[in-house]
Amino acid sequence: MLTDEIKNGESSVLEFKRELPTDGKKYLKTIVAFANGKGGRIIFGVDDKTLEIVGVDKDKVFLFMDAIANAVSDVCEPMIVPDIKMQTIDDNLVIVVEVHQGQNKPYYLKAEGITDGTYVRVGATSRPATIEKIKELMLYGANRYFDEQPYSEEPVSEEKIAGLCKVISAYSHKTVTENQLLSWGLLLNDESGNTVPSNAFELMTDNRLPFTEIQCGRFKGNEKLVFIDKRDIKGPVYQQIEKSCQFVLEHINLGAEIKGLRRVEAYEIPEEAIREICTNAVVHRNYLQRSYIQIAVFDDRIEIKSPGALYGGLTIEEVKRGGSSIRNKVLADVLNKMGFVEHWGTGVMRVIALCKDAGLCEPSIVEDGEYVVFTFYRKALVNAVADVDKSEESPKKVPHEIENGTHEKENVPHKTSDKQKGSDDNSNECPSRMSLTNVSHESDNVPHGYTSHLSSAIMKMIVHNNKVTREEIAKMTGVTVKTIQRQLNKMKDVVRYVGSGNNGHWEIISNKSNEDCDKLR
Repeated sequence: MLTDEIKNGESSVLEFKRELPTDGKKYLKTIVAFANGKGGRIIFGVDDKTLEIVGVDKDKVFLFMDAIANAVSDVCEPMIVPDIKMQTIDDNLVIVVEVHQGQNKPYYLKAEGITDGTYVRVGATSRPATIEKIKELMLYGANRYFDEQPYSEEPVSEEKIAGLCKVISAYSHKTVTENQLLSWGLLLNDESGNTVPSNAFELMTDNRLPFTEIQCGRFKGNEKLVFIDKRDIKGPVYQQIEKSCQFVLEHINLGAEIKGLRRVEAYEIPEEAIREICTNAVVHRNYLQRSYIQIAVFDDRIEIKSPGALYGGLTIEEVKRGGSSIRNKVLADVLNKMGFVEHWGTGVMRVIALCKDAGLCEPSIVEDGEYVVFTFYRKALVNAVADVDKSEESPKKVPHEIENGTHEKENVPHKTSDKQKGSDDNSNECPSRMSLTNVSHESDNVPHGYTSHLSSAIMKMIVHNNKVTREEIAKMTGVTVKTIQRQLNKMKDVVRYVGSGNNGHWEIISNKSNEDCDKLR
């Protein structure tokens, strides 16, 4: 229903205008941005600030519709043909302008030219496209790929060709020849008959393209403040995949379980899942964008950030269902032959399934401007706080196995009870949670008098962020807001909330606690 969409506010595919602006550019740039992206709709007759449905003048509705159609036809290049129609909502008449994703990208405002007049959608705003984005749109409009373009006009040496053939043969267990590299698009023949490298060939060999290294970091805690380990990974992209995957494995936990008569070691996050997402980041990134792939390992999660929004109008929902739109066709093809990409379009689906089988929360995928961020959530033992929620009187003693991080997997609940869910049920969400196990191991650094798991976790979050909300604390610890409030009531001698609402903040009261809290910073 349109009314439900309006209630959710503006987005990357939806924009509101209270009335038809006298300055057509205020909505024409959005129409251009929609055509350059996934498509979208502008609804005239809705206040973009209050979301109030005010409607348009019924006597002028046809004049408005004609004016919009004429403006789009006269001002936009190449031609954009939107669907313009009326719709009645609560006795108010609105105009809905639907723009479909264009195939002749880039679209731009004629008067401003292609360089200054090309717009793209970033969140709920329309912004001028960068030169790099315009280049990518031009490739898309010409049905061409960046990685199949010539890297150099200089002929490639036989030694390099033989070296790449050897590498691909070793991975694929099949003999690969120069002719196959030509047929795959790794090598190109110029007008003079010389064999020159494509961008894909360069990425698979010397990899001298700018911004192609992978930046890896292990951070202390759950924020990008202090590095524990840092590594910049360069070289051929297939080596980057292997090394970045290894970096992650070095910084997560390795456990073991008994299968039959065998002891089988396994990482807390399946190695196959990590490898798949590292591969995706390399295959689907925008190599025209002047930024790096970044892999950040935190206590509670792993974030893999890849330059380039989802390609070809693909949505996150489609990705999760197995949808795929290839940005680098040659690279994807050769890595598929080498065994890095096992099944077209099913990689993310398999990763989600692997995480579920491992007892993990479902990973998240978000578009952050011109980036895609994939997040794995690490395991958090929440048994300690689960016990707190069962009784308002006295929390049960935390099992020794949990304190030492040795509690068996099958004894760790992955879902909260109905009582734990509270009135605001977020049981289907999987927030980034603070590991209460880690807090117990750091009891020497916890403010005096607050050595229980839940109290320690609360104090640690307040120290690091004095504006953290009760809801955020609840999500990060895996309990209800009511449980957090009960625990805060017990801690009122050392911590209090000053002010009200979003403008307030937490304050440590006692001098002793202030001194001890410095240890948590």
